[in-house]
Amino acid sequence: MTFDAIYLLYGAIFLAALLLIEGLYYLYADGRPGRDAANRRMKMLAGGASTREVFETLRRKPREKIDFLGPFSDLSGKIDRLIQSSGLTISITRVVMLQGVLTILVFVGIVMLTSGGVIVNAAGMVASLVISVVVGVAGPLIYLRIISAKRLKLFAEQLPDALDVMVRSLQAGHPVSAAMTLVTKEMADPIGTEFGIAVDEMTYGLDLKDALANLGERSGVEDFQYVVVSINIQHETGGNLAEVLHGLSTVIRARFRMFKKIRALSAEGRLSAKILATMPFLFGGLVFMSKPEFYLDAADDPLFFPFLAVALILEIIGCYIMYKLVNFRV
Repeated sequence: MTFDAIYLLYGAIFLAALLLIEGLYYLYADGRPGRDAANRRMKMLAGGASTREVFETLRRKPREKIDFLGPFSDLSGKIDRLIQSSGLTISITRVVMLQGVLTILVFVGIVMLTSGGVIVNAAGMVASLVISVVVGVAGPLIYLRIISAKRLKLFAEQLPDALDVMVRSLQAGHPVSAAMTLVTKEMADPIGTEFGIAVDEMTYGLDLKDALANLGERSGVEDFQYVVVSINIQHETGGNLAEVLHGLSTVIRARFRMFKKIRALSAEGRLSAKILATMPFLFGGLVFMSKPEFYLDAADDPLFFPFLAVALILEIIGCYIMYKLVNFRV
């Protein structure tokens, strides 16, 4: 009885799909906000977890160094910071595993969609591998980048409301730490959880200045640095902190109104830029999947890959120009 090698392929596909689903579940579950509590931290506390357990879970551990990546191991720091800004607790090792599984699935998908015609020559094999690696490696990173950008944007939008909560608490005579604690109980994610991590850091021995510095580093929001400076100055020299924070809240809220107005005026240009940027890849992918020989027959020409590289460079330059035309700094 001979063993058919096709079963190995089926087993590899099943295992890759299982690992991919598990990785996507952890990415989604870690970023899902709480339903009953104001934020994820309060939901974990309401579920019976101790403050210490919640703090150790939410606070990002020191970055991991993946030794088996060799010269690329330093990239783990950048990936770690990206995961930290996204608010997830997934490990870098799991992200790398997800990238490898996604690369395999993309390659198998290309082969199946083209009925194996893509691997008839060396050029087709190389092109399929390049596409698979690019999509598999960049896919999870792009996803992390998207949720990180959304989270930081939401943090910046919540900041004026959080400052108003602190102002009311300070006007009632509470200290800064109590005002920050009130933010953790009343504000939703991400600002409620981030302030909660800062409060827990102070609870377990970190002073106010260092806790605020860590919070500013995690948030990456420029406006919050003004809050950190204001609180540090008041903490060292005294002054009416409630009045200062109220002024900051007013200025930040006015900037966001101006920013939203500009976004509304440039909406048509941004939509046109997105369509123009995705059309070459969309139609190129559709043609490649429906009739791969349209490109593979010309892949043996020595000018094929240089022209393809020039086209990609021009596409990147065009996307950058369109991005600059429709995005403004307020």
